[in-house]
Formats: sequence, structure tokens, C-alpha cells
Amino acid sequence: MTTRVDTDLSESDFVDRDGAGESTAESAAAESTTPAESTGGPTGRTRGGRLTVVLAVVAALEVIVAALAAWQWRSAAGALDAERAADADRAAAVDVARGYTERSLTYDHTNIDGFFAGVEEGTTDALRERFDGVREVLTQIMTDSQVVASGTVNAATVTAQDGNVYTVKVFATQTTQNLQQPEPGAVPTLLTVTVEKNGDQWLVSDYGADTGAA
Repeated sequence: MTTRVDTDLSESDFVDRDGAGESTAESAAAESTTPAESTGGPTGRTRGGRLTVVLAVVAALEVIVAALAAWQWRSAAGALDAERAADADRAAAVDVARGYTERSLTYDHTNIDGFFAGVEEGTTDALRERFDGVREVLTQIMTDSQVVASGTVNAATVTAQDGNVYTVKVFATQTTQNLQQPEPGAVPTLLTVTVEKNGDQWLVSDYGADTGAA
């Protein structure tokens, strides 16, 4: 006895099944790509965050470099100003020493008061007292010998400094004449002049022949 198997399947049954298979494959493919796309977001945000940090560090470094450059410039400018001020003070000390030397080497027996006024001008009290102590003796010598003298400074330089006290070596020439030597004679001389800065004043505190002592 033969059994009949019902095989009455329509074409639509095959189409639906194939379509269902395709839909399933497409869904699987879509699902497989979704994680890759979703991981792209955090990676981009991470890179952007790193770039922001780098830019912030660069900006901070630029600020530090600019601050250091400004500090160095101010330091250099301050050092230059200090050096210029020191040079100006040394030049002032030399000028005072030169002027004082010329006054001290220039005198005339007919104007002894003028000579002492000159050597006591711009000096400390101690130096004025020294001249007052020898005034009588010097006056007698100048008058008796009828001395006439003039001084010229050839060169002067600061050789030592201790705070506001400057030691100036002065090389000068004194031309003199008197009763024993009617013809003027020039004599070179080396002197040491100590000049002190007291506020805005420059005062001579010591004066004498250079002995060559250190």
C-alpha cells in the first residue's frame, strides 16, 4: 500500500523563508558592527582630552618662559644701572681729587688767606683741623721765601674703594719760584687723596705725598 505525502508547497513559502533568512543575516551583521561604532566615541573623546592637556601644558610653559625672560631682563637692567652708578661715583671721586690737588699745589705769598680757604674747602673737619694746626708755620715760610707756585694734574685714578671711601692716586706737576729760585722750576709729584661720599657731598678726608705703601 502506497502512502501519499502531501507536498503541496506554494512558491510563497520558499520566498518567505528566504526573506526571513536574509533578515536574520542582516540583523546579525548590524549587531556585529554596532559595538565597533560605539567604541569609536570614547576613543575620540580620549584623544581630544589628551590634546587639551597638551595645549594647557604648552601654554603654562610659555607663561613660565615669559616670566623668566622678564625677570632676567629686570636683573640685567638692575645690574647695568648699578654698574653705571658705581662708574659715576668713581668719576666723581677722581674729579674731586683732581680739583683739590690743583688747589693745594697753587699758592702765592701775597694771598695766603686764599690758599688756606682753597685747601679747607670741601674737606672733613679732621683735615681742616690739620691745616689750622700748621697754618702759622706755612704762612711764615711762604712769606719769608716769597713763594709762588701753581699745580697741574696730569693723571688721576681710583686705586682702592671701601664702601663710600675712595683712594685716588694723582700724578701732578708743581711749578714753583721763590727768592732762592727766581726762575720757575717744574717738579713732578705723586699724591694720595682720600675722598669720601657723604650723602650728596664729596669730601676730602686725607691728602699727602704718596709713600708707595700698599
